[in-house]
Amino acid sequence: MYLSSAIRTLDGARYPMVGLIPGEVAMRDRLQALGYVEIETTHPSILGPAGLRFRGHQFRYSELRYPHESFDCVYRIRRWRTGETLREGYRNTNVLASYVHAHWASNPSVAAGFVKSCADRGRSQ
Repeated sequence: MYLSSAIRTLDGARYPMVGLIPGEVAMRDRLQALGYVEIETTHPSILGPAGLRFRGHQFRYSELRYPHESFDCVYRIRRWRTGETLREGYRNTNVLASYVHAHWASNPSVAAGFVKSCADRGRSQ
């Protein structure tokens, strides 16, 4: 949420945020997502190559509104309860933002890929 362009509260007030992820987060009075998800990366990212699969969880009362249609999403999520598939994993250069709370133990190579990306970035500076 902090990385988005702004947060809009239930009373309609708008608060500017960092702006690394285009779009506005809108708070809702009801849950927008609750439950386990399966993630599959569709593009290489700071987590590793495309095709990685891992699990996670979502619990949120907000939604990202007005993301630019060409915005780079690097994975898709499938909700366990409904089977619904959505694009997510919003990328902007070396930033990867998501509503998913990743369960690193579901695929340790994802955590290893993230650590490797951080180490590589640190060495390149």
